[in-house]
Amino acid sequence: MVVTGIVEYTKGKYKIFLNDEFAFVLYKGELRKYGIKQDGILSDDMYRELITVVLTKRARLRALNLLKVRDYTVNSLRRKLKEGLYPDEVIDDAVEYVISYGYVDDLRYAESYIRSNRTSRSRHEIEQKLRMKGISGDIISEAFENEGPGEEEEEELIRRYLLKKCRSTDINDEASRRKLFAFMYNKGFAPDRVRQILDEVLLDITM
Repeated sequence: MVVTGIVEYTKGKYKIFLNDEFAFVLYKGELRKYGIKQDGILSDDMYRELITVVLTKRARLRALNLLKVRDYTVNSLRRKLKEGLYPDEVIDDAVEYVISYGYVDDLRYAESYIRSNRTSRSRHEIEQKLRMKGISGDIISEAFENEGPGEEEEEELIRRYLLKKCRSTDINDEASRRKLFAFMYNKGFAPDRVRQILDEVLLDITM
C-alpha cells in the first residue's frame, strides 16, 4: 500500500491515507517508529500490526476511559469511537472487548434509565429515548418487564400532568379539552385512563 497522504489532524496526530483512501490516525512518534512517510510503502504486515496492536490497544483503552465517566449503550459507544476516526474493525474489537467484561450492557442500561425516569416520563417517552440511544425493541420490552412502572405509578404520573395543566389552563371549553387529550395522548397515555383520572382531578380541584 502506498502512503498517499499524511495530514495533520490535531497537534501531534495525523490522518493517514493509503492508496488515496483514509485509513486511520497515528501519533507523530508512531510515524517515526514505523517509518511512515509521504509516498512511502506500507507493507501488509506493518498495516496489520498497526491495526491489531497499536490501534486496537488504543481503542480498547479509549472505550474503558469513556465508560469510567458514564454508562454508554453499545450503539452510543460505537458512535463515540467512530468520532475518534478508528477503523470499523478496531471499533468492533473494542466494543466486543468491553461487552465481554460486562462494562457495556444494553439491558442493564435500559433498566437503569427506566428506574430513573418512570415517575417523571410516560412509557412512550422512555421507549422513544431508549430507541434513540440504539437499544432494540426486544431489550426495551424486557427492561420494562423487569423495571417498568406499576399501574399505581402510572396513574400518579397522569395525575401530576393533569393537575399541572388544569391549574395553568382553563379546560372548561371543548377546544381546550381536546388540546389536553392530544397532549396526553402524545405522551403515550391511554385516552380512557386519562379521561377517568381527569374527572377525579377536576372533582378534587372543585371541592
